[in-house]
Amino acid sequence: MGSGGSETSRRAGFVSIKSHFSNELECFLANVVDLVSSGKTSVTGKLASKRNIDNTGKQLYTGNMTESEILVALKTNEPLKGLPNVRIENLVPLPDATGAKFDAKFDLRFGETKVEVYAEIKNSCTPKQVEQIAPWLSRFKATQKDAAFALVCPALSPQSQTLCLERNVDFIDLAGNVYINVPGKLLLQRVGMEPQRETGPSFYRNPFSGKSSRVLRVLLEDAKKPWTLSGITEELAAQTRSSPCAGVSFEVSSSLVSRVLRSLEEELLIMRRNGTILVPEPGRLLTRWLQEYGDRYRWYLRGSFKLPNPFGSGLQAVKQGIDGLLKPQCYAFTSAAAASLTAPFVDVDPIDLYVSDEAGAENLRGPISGASVGPDIRIIQPFDAGVFMYSSLRDGLPVVSDIQTCLDLFGRGGRDLEQAAYLRQRIEASWRTK
Repeated sequence: MGSGGSETSRRAGFVSIKSHFSNELECFLANVVDLVSSGKTSVTGKLASKRNIDNTGKQLYTGNMTESEILVALKTNEPLKGLPNVRIENLVPLPDATGAKFDAKFDLRFGETKVEVYAEIKNSCTPKQVEQIAPWLSRFKATQKDAAFALVCPALSPQSQTLCLERNVDFIDLAGNVYINVPGKLLLQRVGMEPQRETGPSFYRNPFSGKSSRVLRVLLEDAKKPWTLSGITEELAAQTRSSPCAGVSFEVSSSLVSRVLRSLEEELLIMRRNGTILVPEPGRLLTRWLQEYGDRYRWYLRGSFKLPNPFGSGLQAVKQGIDGLLKPQCYAFTSAAAASLTAPFVDVDPIDLYVSDEAGAENLRGPISGASVGPDIRIIQPFDAGVFMYSSLRDGLPVVSDIQTCLDLFGRGGRDLEQAAYLRQRIEASWRTK
């Protein structure tokens, strides 16, 4: 069998195994049904048919692991558990044969096929680290075509895995994700495996959650502007001063801003040049945020509650009805209600409202009563006050920013995805005109 093209899938636990092997092994592979991984998987080969198999859970990853612990996991075949007839043999630390200092060498065996793998072990593998090491590994792969040169980490994020695949960099992580491509001998690929628990390096700050996301709001509100750390903190202070929300502050410490920026840089979502911070591909940063936002949105939506709407179907009537009940608390329309002011053909049901604090939300439980004459009103207390950043009045109605509206529509999914796509186009157009 030829080396063939890489068959990539975003489904959890996708597996592809291809090899030059005997007819007996071809028959064996075609009849494999006991393949175990974190999700729906398939084995593909010359005579193999795709077969769905059972889910047995996630591989163990304990977080900050030493190099010796990672070597033990390799020696005991932890990363390849669930792959039939695939195993690691003859592991040797610090091999000398390549003329370079790799951390380990081992044989990767699949049936009758065996390839030599040189391992570069890292405690963490961010996209930036992958980008830095990829040319070095590629040079060895180009000159020694019968061996693999793999990046080995406790856990590789989906973004790092994608970058490795784009750069044709072999990799193995202890969650069970693996890509070993030795043309003419073996293609072994399994992606979509998730670790049980993942802790990033000490500098890492999740830029998509809580107060950290305020930095993203600044960067994406004017994505073409060169920013500095002090400029971002000053912008957060300015947003606090101009906000109509009484008692709400968007300010964060300079150290938090610094950690968020470093995390974004490690993910190749921003770059630094001459002391300034640039967003080279704001669309990619927004896409990552949308992907990360869904689970969080569903989580805090559990704490929301719906009220009957005795005011009417129009947003102006709803605003007039609740204005006196919520002051001095801040509120703003979001999701379909906010999108209906700019996007066409929006079905507003329910009417979503962000309320700045729990007291404000509770103020609405009792006073609003009576027969409902319009869509229900859903009261949401946000996970972070940052949702009110860059909010504005449209036709006299308080609404969150287009970015927040897009996030919420994307989080809701279903029929709201079309409106999220429309707002995304509006956001990208604003980047071009600023």
